[in-house]
Amino acid sequence: MSVLKFSRFSALFCLVFVPFYGYCAAQADATSKSDIFSLSQCQWLADQPKDRKSNFDIESIDNSKLPDAPNAIISDIRLVRHNIFDTNNPKEDNFLFRGLNTLNIVTKEHVILQQLLFQQGDKYDQQLLRESERILRDARYLYDAKIEAERDCDDNIVVTITTKELWTLTPEISYSRSGGEDKTQLGFRDTNLLGLGKRVSLSWRSDADRTGYTFIYDDPNIWGSRYRSRFEFSDNDDGERVYLDFKLPFYSLASQQSYGAVTLDDTKELPLYYRGDVVSEFKQENQINQVFYGQGSKLGSWTNRWLVGWQQEDFKFEQIAETTLPLAKDRSLNYPWLGYQLIEDRYITLSNFDSIGRTEDLNLGWNVFARLGYSDESLADDDSRVVLEASAAKAFHLNDSMLWRLYTGVHGYWNTEQQKSENLHAYLDTNFLYNSSSYRAWFANLSLRYGGNLTADQQLTLGGDTGLRGYPLHYQMGDRSVLLNLEKRYYWEYHLLQLFKVGGAVFFDVGRAWFPDKNNGENGQFLKDAGIGLRLAPSRATAKTVIHIDLAFPLDKDDEIDTVQWVIKVKNRF
Repeated sequence: MSVLKFSRFSALFCLVFVPFYGYCAAQADATSKSDIFSLSQCQWLADQPKDRKSNFDIESIDNSKLPDAPNAIISDIRLVRHNIFDTNNPKEDNFLFRGLNTLNIVTKEHVILQQLLFQQGDKYDQQLLRESERILRDARYLYDAKIEAERDCDDNIVVTITTKELWTLTPEISYSRSGGEDKTQLGFRDTNLLGLGKRVSLSWRSDADRTGYTFIYDDPNIWGSRYRSRFEFSDNDDGERVYLDFKLPFYSLASQQSYGAVTLDDTKELPLYYRGDVVSEFKQENQINQVFYGQGSKLGSWTNRWLVGWQQEDFKFEQIAETTLPLAKDRSLNYPWLGYQLIEDRYITLSNFDSIGRTEDLNLGWNVFARLGYSDESLADDDSRVVLEASAAKAFHLNDSMLWRLYTGVHGYWNTEQQKSENLHAYLDTNFLYNSSSYRAWFANLSLRYGGNLTADQQLTLGGDTGLRGYPLHYQMGDRSVLLNLEKRYYWEYHLLQLFKVGGAVFFDVGRAWFPDKNNGENGQFLKDAGIGLRLAPSRATAKTVIHIDLAFPLDKDDEIDTVQWVIKVKNRF
């Protein structure tokens, strides 16, 4: 790549990400300043302990021991809310950061209290405190949270909840590039509207498939209750999307019931690919409606959940001017279903795993889900089908330096009229991470995919969008694929502009998508690439994401593939 191209990229990077944090909107902070303490009083929120043996040394990381007091009562709950920047730290004491602290509306006390699984006067339960801490850490408007407990003079328990805020009103100015295709987004979002924990966003997005506007409103606690709702509307150049749900979720491992309804109406034009090029397009209209009810129970560290529901699905396909390949047949399903979920509670906290320099929660236990339904032709006016969905996830803590994760699942139909499977998708993902030190790691990921009797609207592809970073989007296609990613990761102790935690990676990818009964020619061979990457984990806004900037070199290229591929993406993992 020429120096000129690199300079253009550097300029574009600065234009995209610097305004992201330089943008402010005048807001009145109704929260009393006396409620906000200096971050230096709780340094764990910013820095991981330096004396640990490794990132996966559970004993040294999970060092917040809660007192053992089975018969005690929670006599008081105290909140300590830290603003975005610690102005007692000279590196963060400047005009911009002080201004952002002033403009930021700190999360209201009652919003934090609504997330807790306990109240003042309740019987003290260590597990409820630990799970409440995880719920707070998972909130989009908090960077970190910690819950501590100590005995008072009456031998009861005083609980202290410490949180660190994020800047949540941000312009959605983003640009990503993968497989030679650009994706741009402009707009704004607030994931903590007026400090109430609500999310609202309005954005314009353009990518290889469509251009349009999207509005989202998400309320995780309607009127302070456990009920939640989400409304989404998109107006694109190829159709509209309307999504609405209202539900009482299983908000805790000990939740005893869940119910709700979901509706989706989505019209769009979809492409079909060959060697990274669009070879046909068609219009698809999806209508999905679902109601469900669930019962849960917890015994020891195991949670059992039974669910029942009714689902209606309609998939209609229409030819357009760009349609060159045969269309899929319309599908209709209308069916009751029964589901079961089993969750094992073995959560730990660690760091420098999926993110950089922040507290992360990982469940070492099993999470198994299965759902079975039957759509009869008398209800759907279509072929009778058995609907199957199953998945399982497990993490293994091998020792203080090694972790292994496993995900597997299958979903699809069995057409009883034709006596064959239909759109059967099966997957297996497994990854292994070895910490050679607290700030360096080896990472390996293996992904297997299988598609059985895919209809004409379905494709299984492999390329820059699915982990083969040195090649165009959807470059290979087939009904099965295999992908291996190898990385040497670096978690550096560097806080760029006090806004990003910084990491890096050297990587090698090899993969293949193919049909076993067809001659794919060169398009079906194993493809390899290698490269280097920069990782930026925002520490003041959208902290659940990691920005990937990769420079990938295809090792099995032909004249159709660029010598160098820039891949810029925002992910939720390192």
